[in-house]
Amino acid sequence: MNFDVYSYAATIIIFCSIALVIYGVGRVLGKRSAFITADDWKSIALTIALFLIVTGPEEYFALQWQTWSYNPARTFDTIFFGAEIETFLFIVLVSLVVSIATIVYARREERKSAEVDSITR
Repeated sequence: MNFDVYSYAATIIIFCSIALVIYGVGRVLGKRSAFITADDWKSIALTIALFLIVTGPEEYFALQWQTWSYNPARTFDTIFFGAEIETFLFIVLVSLVVSIATIVYARREERKSAEVDSITR
């Protein structure tokens, strides 16, 4: 079986999965910053939806103007709303990972700042 067609999608899934596994490990270990509230999930969903809405037209014009192109031997060669299907996979997973990382690290920095403030007072 030839897996060349899956190489772009596999790369996206592998690297985003690694980041999600690291988040999951932090959550299992009980790291306080790894807990994401329902409001945070709403913000993450909004971010993903926003990027998905913007991606289709943006990708369509970039492909039409030949700003970049995809090797059909490395993708599923399936266009959906003007973009390769892997582009939407990329947007969803990367938006998810970056949003989670931003929330986790922001909480961590807030906690460090609060500890420093309590020490200096």
